[in-house]
Amino acid sequence: MKKKTKSKIEYHFFRLFLGFNKMFPYSWVERRLINLSKFGGTFFKIRYKVALENMQKVYPQKSSAELKQTIREMYAALGRTAAETFFGDNDQLLEKCQIEGFENLEKALAGGKGAILATLHMGNWELAGISIARAHKMSVVMKKQRNKYFNTYTNKLREKENIILIDKKNALRPIIKLLRENYVVGILMDQNAGKYGIRTDFLGHPASTFVGTAKIAIKQKCPIIPAVSFRDANGNNVFVVEPAIDTTNFKNTPEQVKELTEQVSKHLEKYIHAHPADWFWVHKRWKGATKARKL
Repeated sequence: MKKKTKSKIEYHFFRLFLGFNKMFPYSWVERRLINLSKFGGTFFKIRYKVALENMQKVYPQKSSAELKQTIREMYAALGRTAAETFFGDNDQLLEKCQIEGFENLEKALAGGKGAILATLHMGNWELAGISIARAHKMSVVMKKQRNKYFNTYTNKLREKENIILIDKKNALRPIIKLLRENYVVGILMDQNAGKYGIRTDFLGHPASTFVGTAKIAIKQKCPIIPAVSFRDANGNNVFVVEPAIDTTNFKNTPEQVKELTEQVSKHLEKYIHAHPADWFWVHKRWKGATKARKL
């Protein structure tokens, strides 16, 4: 089957799924998607092995039962996030959010050089971006999804909230332009960079990490703001914006770029340890460590 045909069929079923579920109350849809996600992850083992191996790497001291319970909670969280993204009312969702440290973003933008918001695939990071876009000029560096029809659909949801999308493959010039216009530029820092990254420590293990965030911040002398999203005990969203990291004293050398990159990672990692079920453990974060450049 041709890729285009396959993508059309997948998208067709996705739209049917959306249409069917929109006939029901949101609370019912949320429960349904949570259960479907848990069922798909734990029964059909969709990327279950990857998640378990990753958690065993980071938490060797934890029992198998503890790790499996966290993975079940992760799948439930992913289902809840899917419900919020495709069926939720953003105004109502944001009313229930707890936002901490938003003044740190205000302070950073007061410098007029924009700010890079460094974050993770954690919690409802999409809704977190929307919360910022409601108050400031917001842009996000995005990787195109395999299915172009689904990619277009999800991008329209983001653009509806006045979020400017930057294609990851050609991101440098748009990022610099938007920073000069005092935008917030959101960048996910927990992606495997393979041969294009440098070897850094992430959650206690060597990983390949993109260094574009550090290089751009040093060159533009703009602040980097670590920010994360997770859920409280009741499943409500919590967004935390940390104080900005001052990059003006860093030089554009390989050693200092690595130092800044790892400093940002350390600010973010503690939230993974505090809320492990909210991070995206199904990503092969460490697989590119051997291909990364050493410093």
